[in-house]
Amino acid sequence: MSISSIVRRTLGLKDHRVVSVRFTTDELRIELDAKKGRKLPCSICDQRIVPKDMLQERCWQHVSLWGIPVYLYYSPRRVKCPTHGVRVENIPWSTGKKPLSYPLIIMLAFWSRVLPWNQVAQLFNVSWNTVRSAVDAAVSYGRDHEDYKNVRFIGIDEVSRKRGHEYHTNVYDLERKRLIWSGAHRDKDSLRRFFQWWGEERTAVIDGVCCDMWQNYIDVVQEYCINAVIVFDKFHIVRHLLDAIDKVRKMEAKALAESDCELLKKTRYLWLKNPWNLTKKQKARLTDLLNMKLKTVKAYLLKELFRKLWEYRRKAWAERYLKQWFWWATHSRIKPLRDFAWMLRRHEYGILSYFDLQIHNGLTEAMNNNVKVISHRARGYRSEKNYSLALIHSLGKLELPKCQHKFW
Repeated sequence: MSISSIVRRTLGLKDHRVVSVRFTTDELRIELDAKKGRKLPCSICDQRIVPKDMLQERCWQHVSLWGIPVYLYYSPRRVKCPTHGVRVENIPWSTGKKPLSYPLIIMLAFWSRVLPWNQVAQLFNVSWNTVRSAVDAAVSYGRDHEDYKNVRFIGIDEVSRKRGHEYHTNVYDLERKRLIWSGAHRDKDSLRRFFQWWGEERTAVIDGVCCDMWQNYIDVVQEYCINAVIVFDKFHIVRHLLDAIDKVRKMEAKALAESDCELLKKTRYLWLKNPWNLTKKQKARLTDLLNMKLKTVKAYLLKELFRKLWEYRRKAWAERYLKQWFWWATHSRIKPLRDFAWMLRRHEYGILSYFDLQIHNGLTEAMNNNVKVISHRARGYRSEKNYSLALIHSLGKLELPKCQHKFW
């Protein structure tokens, strides 16, 4: 099979032909031309029209052959579409004005989902910027061909990008388990950018929004999602409760240490872990501690009682139990628990909304771990834009451009 046949097969040429294949000192130069007498498709509506004129020759980088850089050269035609006016033809191996062919974009974008960009660049003998450009083109294509119309439940969470409290806001589709948007910071403007990009039509379809009790997120969601129900994530609520339990343990351990008592030393995870996750040794020690009159014991028992809230199926019964637990916590004479209880009272509407929709951010927590893996394997990203691009490309489940050939 000749190189010309390989080019025609991998590019899926129908309206174009290979004029020549020449090997220069540093590249394989492939010149293409349109077939004579062929009507060419409009780049917007694909309506076939006789070419009007010809533009200057352009160059596209193609998949290298045996380590030899390959470049495609072609002079695009313009057509006069009766609907859209004068337009450049729809070039089958090109996307917009990107100087990369579709096969090269697909190959680099595919491997960029599983490898760091610099490794992909080394493997395929291209520059890092070429890989970044391929990923950008793949994400743009995927966005244009993705259907976001039926997204009913979204989850909002933040993830740390690097040290120094540098956060990124991520928005997930809870039903299809995918990342749909990522932006720098976790302030109001960050989430506003998402809703402005999402649009009024798609925002109106959203029935439920799950997030933590971060006021910036709450304010923006209430501003844009007027008809949506806000559900505070139960995993974040439990995390706040565990922090309160740990504060109680630290305060009591410090008080006991003044009298040379190390009763609570090395017991942190006894109080924080679920009972069924404790080892036999931990269970035995916890049993001994539960028989003692300690504030930490009282806080632990209240934590276990709070777990029963999520077992209710009816909102009215859950509300009644939450009020009962609130009374127990506020009368426990334990400040961290009282503070936690009053925080629940301020956000009671969002906590009880869980019993209407039964959604939570357990999925987002799992995907946040994948976010960390993507960041760690690349040793971090200097640019916030590149970081968001890498996350959307790897976790967005976007469709890659169509191609006549697979390179993996």
